[in-house]
Amino acid sequence: MIETSISRVIIEQYCKRLMEHLENDVVIVGAGPAGLAAGYYLAKAGTKATIIEKKLSVGGGIWGGAAGYNIVTFEDKDILDEIGVTTEKQENLYIADAIEFAAALAYKAKQAGAEIFNLTEVEDIILKDETVQGIVVNNAAVRTIGLHVDPFCICAKFTVDATGHPAELVGMLKRSKLELFPQQLQEYFMNVETSEAGVVEKTGEVFPGLFVCGMAVCDVYNLPRMGPIFGGMLKSGKKVAELINGKI
Repeated sequence: MIETSISRVIIEQYCKRLMEHLENDVVIVGAGPAGLAAGYYLAKAGTKATIIEKKLSVGGGIWGGAAGYNIVTFEDKDILDEIGVTTEKQENLYIADAIEFAAALAYKAKQAGAEIFNLTEVEDIILKDETVQGIVVNNAAVRTIGLHVDPFCICAKFTVDATGHPAELVGMLKRSKLELFPQQLQEYFMNVETSEAGVVEKTGEVFPGLFVCGMAVCDVYNLPRMGPIFGGMLKSGKKVAELINGKI
C-alpha cells in the first residue's frame, strides 16, 4: 500500500542518516547563522559535520530581522557573495532579505555535505578524560512536555556551541566546573562595533574538545549584544571551522 511505502521510506532513510552520523568529526549545536556557516565551511573542506537544532526550522534569529522586519544587515558581503545572497548597499551597510539569507545559508550547508537534524535537543554533554567528546540528545517534543524518556548520544572529535544567547553547552559544563567560567554567562549592553569585532576575535576552544562561535561567544565573554547585523556571526562560524579543520 502507498501509505506504508511512504512511511517505510521516511523511516528507513532517516534512521540510515542518523546511524551514519552517530560518530562525527564535528557536531555543531545550533543551526543559527554561526552554526550553519560553521557547518558549511567544515563540510566544504571535507570534514564530517553534523548540526543539531532543537527547533523545527533552522536559521535561528535570521528570519525575524529587527522586530519582525525581515531585513538584515552586514558590514561586508564577501561570504554573502560566496553563498549567492542578493545584497544592496545603503549608507555604509549591505542589506539582504532575511528569508533569502536564511534559506541560502541552510541550502549551502546541506549542499556542502553537512547533515542537519532538527527537532533534536541537547540535554547533556559527553565528557571523558576531561575532554568533551560529543552530546547527549533527545527528541525536542519529549523535552518540551517533560516526559522522562532516556536520550541517546552523538559523538564527535570536536563539539561546537553555536546555541546563541544561552551558550547552552558551556552552561552545562559550568554547572560542574564553576571555576571554568566564574562570571555569569550573559551578554552586555548593545555596542555593535565592539561586539562585531569581539565575537570573531574570541571565537575558539574554551575547553578541550569544546568550541564556541556566534552569540554564544558574547555570553561566555560578556561581550555586548549587536542586534540584527550578521557579518560577525558568519565570520565567527567560518573561523571556528578553520580552527577545527586545522586540527582534523
